[in-house]
Amino acid sequence: MDEALSKDDAIERQMSPQEFFSGNGVPARPVLTSFLEHLVRSKIVPEEIAFQVASAKQNQAVKDKRKLVEILAEEHGISRDQLNCEVAKFYSFRVIDLGERSARRLLPVAVNKILANLPEGLQETAHNHKVLPYELSEGHADKILVVTPNPSNREVYDVARMFPFKKFEICFMSEKDWSELWRQVTMEKQMTLGGTTSEEKIFTEEDDAELDTVLEREINRGQLVSMIENILTDAVRVGASDIHVIPRGVRRTEIQFRIDGRLRLWYTVEDARAEAVVAVVKGRCSSLDRFERMAAQDGSAQKVVDNQPIRFRISIIPVVSKELSGKLESVVIRILRDADASVSLATIGFDTYSLQVFKEAISKPHGMVILTGPTGSGKSTTLVAALRSVMKATLNTITVEDPVEYIIEGARQVKLSHKLDFDNAMRAILRHDPDIVMVGEMRDKITADIAIKLANTGHLTFSTLHTNDAASAVSRLFKMGVEPFLIAQALNIVVAQRLVRTLCERCKERVPTVNQQVLIRAGMTPGDAASTKLFRPVGCLNCTDGFKGRRAIQESLYFTPELRTLIEDSAERINTETIRASGMRHGMQSLRRSGLDLVKKGITTIEEIVSNTTND
Repeated sequence: MDEALSKDDAIERQMSPQEFFSGNGVPARPVLTSFLEHLVRSKIVPEEIAFQVASAKQNQAVKDKRKLVEILAEEHGISRDQLNCEVAKFYSFRVIDLGERSARRLLPVAVNKILANLPEGLQETAHNHKVLPYELSEGHADKILVVTPNPSNREVYDVARMFPFKKFEICFMSEKDWSELWRQVTMEKQMTLGGTTSEEKIFTEEDDAELDTVLEREINRGQLVSMIENILTDAVRVGASDIHVIPRGVRRTEIQFRIDGRLRLWYTVEDARAEAVVAVVKGRCSSLDRFERMAAQDGSAQKVVDNQPIRFRISIIPVVSKELSGKLESVVIRILRDADASVSLATIGFDTYSLQVFKEAISKPHGMVILTGPTGSGKSTTLVAALRSVMKATLNTITVEDPVEYIIEGARQVKLSHKLDFDNAMRAILRHDPDIVMVGEMRDKITADIAIKLANTGHLTFSTLHTNDAASAVSRLFKMGVEPFLIAQALNIVVAQRLVRTLCERCKERVPTVNQQVLIRAGMTPGDAASTKLFRPVGCLNCTDGFKGRRAIQESLYFTPELRTLIEDSAERINTETIRASGMRHGMQSLRRSGLDLVKKGITTIEEIVSNTTND
């Protein structure tokens, strides 16, 4: 251990007065220590700052006893965690990642026992200098691995010597991971002091009061409130659209984020009852009943993240568990961000034809514009972009949505409640002198009739439907009970939309060999298949599994005179294929073909398009 103890001194090595001055007594350019040279080579510290720090450390007239890491962090704003990590790498400390599983890792209860046996003064020192026993060394039962964010600190060794093991090895752990480890250890200690965890207790419907008491105790002695707040913040910062809180057992809760359309495990809570985690989420929303566990509930919340107000829509449903010792609920939190001002029709991702006919459709003084697609296909974002492009101070714009996805500056957005439901709100806006109306969704015949009436009486109307393609929207309205001649006269355009993941520009790589038959079966022409260069995801720090963001693809059915005549003459049966064929003749491009255009441009993969669209 003597060699290890000398590492801290090596970092801080100073020059003698004879080295510091040149032969004529003039201060010479300071000599960088090997560690400073390493930081400069790694481009972590600029060379100018390195010489400045070295000069200050080597100047005998300036008694700065701070360590290099402290000076660089405090005076030059360089990440302390990054500097400590470089110390660990430079002096060959082992780096420990908390996320890596190990059968020899000490349980929190064992860590607490070791800390409890330290002399009282050393317990406080261990916490202040962030030192924790972590894992038994493989092949050495008498050797312990000790983790700390600052492995060069002398006090770390003083604490490690007091652990009941003959040998020890100091390892580096990032500040974030160490804080989480300390949280787990502290949580276990608090639970032990508080008595039984009641994990084996089976709660029936008659035991609600007792369960509430147990949950209240767990919430108060733990850090669940801070954890939920941090999860909400993390989800916003990484661009997640939804947060899933999924109980996997009485004491296991998975937190998953939906990022770029895919669910990903973000965090696992194993030191608190699943009901306690859900209770904290409910407590974040004033409109949810925290003590109701057998009914579905919906609520909302708001939080400021990075100086931006973010709204959350919360859905809770009771779920079945194979364990009888809890009343478990599943939670999904939708993150509602106000549409960025940069989101416009030009940035949505319309192909040339779709952009042309969409602009033409929304520029008309009346008529209906319909967006179709499954939940999460970006319909609301496209509608907001369309509204922004046509809204004027001289026009009265009203929206009726449940819930309100985006706050639109300049529009009157109707607030629904138990006294004003969706149907009554639709009837009310007929008398509110609207020019432009956005209906969140045409969910039944009543809603569809009013929306069609608005479009046919001189109002520009926007709405959404859940259909698989553009042509199916016409038959869907017909099956709702809307007359064909009203559909033909009201609709300006129907746009079917999907979102596909886009490749990360930093790490995507070209596929060396292209199977042209696969591309042809997917819908490409032989000529396009022969000339297309495919790319595949790789994965880097800038992306998730090689993908970064999503882009819309559209199928735009513009209502031409020919199409209106077809629908009016359809009588008792709407022929979807005839409508589709008419759209194709006038330039409509299917979702699959729109996606293949992105493949040819190297924006996404053929697998992504095939999995999100059907062949023509």
